[in-house]
Amino acid sequence: MRGFRSIRLRFTVWYLVILAILLTGLAVGLHAYLAYTLQRTQDDALIHRAAELSSTRETAIALQSGQVQEGLGEIVAFFQESGDGYKVISARPVEQDIDLAWIDAAFEGLFGHYTARTRDGTLLRYYVSRLLPPTERPALPEGAQAPPRPEQDDRNNPQSAELPQPTIVVVGQPMDRSVAALAALRTTLWIAIPLTLLLSAGGGLFLVRRALIPVDRMIETTRGIEERALGERIPVSSDDELGRLARTLNAMLGRLERAFHRQREFTDDASHELRSPLSVIEAEATLALRRDRPAEEYRGSLELVAEEAGKMNHLIGHLLTLARGDAGGESTTWEPVSMAALAEDVIRAMRPLAEEKGVRLQLGTQVNSATEPRCTGDVTQLKRVLANLIENAIRHTEENDDIAVLATLEASTAVWEVRDTGFGIPEEHLPHIFERFYRADKARSRQGGGSGLGLAICKQIVERHGGRIDVESSVGEGTVFRIYLPRLES
Repeated sequence: MRGFRSIRLRFTVWYLVILAILLTGLAVGLHAYLAYTLQRTQDDALIHRAAELSSTRETAIALQSGQVQEGLGEIVAFFQESGDGYKVISARPVEQDIDLAWIDAAFEGLFGHYTARTRDGTLLRYYVSRLLPPTERPALPEGAQAPPRPEQDDRNNPQSAELPQPTIVVVGQPMDRSVAALAALRTTLWIAIPLTLLLSAGGGLFLVRRALIPVDRMIETTRGIEERALGERIPVSSDDELGRLARTLNAMLGRLERAFHRQREFTDDASHELRSPLSVIEAEATLALRRDRPAEEYRGSLELVAEEAGKMNHLIGHLLTLARGDAGGESTTWEPVSMAALAEDVIRAMRPLAEEKGVRLQLGTQVNSATEPRCTGDVTQLKRVLANLIENAIRHTEENDDIAVLATLEASTAVWEVRDTGFGIPEEHLPHIFERFYRADKARSRQGGGSGLGLAICKQIVERHGGRIDVESSVGEGTVFRIYLPRLES
């Protein structure tokens, strides 16, 4: 059964099964149609012969003389009632081959065709009918030509066509031609169908093998692609289903390549970020343990170690937040959120930091309708987003500058804006500022305690809420961050 797992074999087997069913149905239908046609033709010929016998003077003469002239390959017999039995007028002994029940039924007016097998095994087809006077024509088969009407001008002729008494005529013909034709057809079909299936199997395997050559190439190409060779792509040479599959796989490889690249960069950046405080802690601890020192120096060393440990703890916390978000493990509590009220709470919490820096922090609203901006989300996570943006603005804004937080509405979207009049961000850095560990000014951000993960966390949370985050900035004029969230209708 292992070979049946091959898609080539499965396609071929299903193709042959369907083809065998169709050919069998065609053969059965053809055999039935030919058998019906041959029998119908023979039955029509028997009816025509019986009508001919009923319409000729020779029939009455034969009945009077008791001698019947038969055509080539036919059987003609006449039955008349005689005492307790029947008088049979025929050129051959047919009494033992003809069922007298047919004759009884014919005298009752039930005419029809019958099939019988003689003692020597010959299969015969009979038509049993009542012999009518020449003046009464029987019904002929559709399309059959009526026999000529007898001449009836000599009514005083002793050999008149008048029938002396009711007579049943039996006309029979052998069915050897029909049987032979059907046997030849069956022999032909028994040879043709297996031969057709055999040729179809070979052709099917050939066509399936050729059709799946691109799949084999895809398999070989993907086998050669490893983590270090994700830049390779599957060649696309058609626009059919296989071509679309190759493009889909190439797109997937592109996403994997970008994901591995980001993972590698993330690992390198995380290692670099953690190495710096660890190096400081190791160096300070080694220096403090090298010789005895005054208590004040030990205290300074411990404060430095605590500060660096705090940076590490902050960085690790951000890394855990991103990891949980990537894995979908960050728990979210959905509830209606008043964006103006939430911004006011965050501003109240961040105002001491702004005052320490000498920056003015204020809340503003620009509502396009009477309804306040509302959304559905996790209050804690949305506060973290707004706090990160405000803290980032405070860090990059000089003394006496302004920071404004706006809650606005735009059609079906609720919007937060965080505006500052700080240093601004150079244009070449704007496409990358939401990347993990990216810093527009690496030296100043590291000195200020930034990890390069805050904006990445903001983007992750906003996208989890079904929104997006954008940025506009000009060097020396300030920066505007906008958060777009689905609006909650009141």
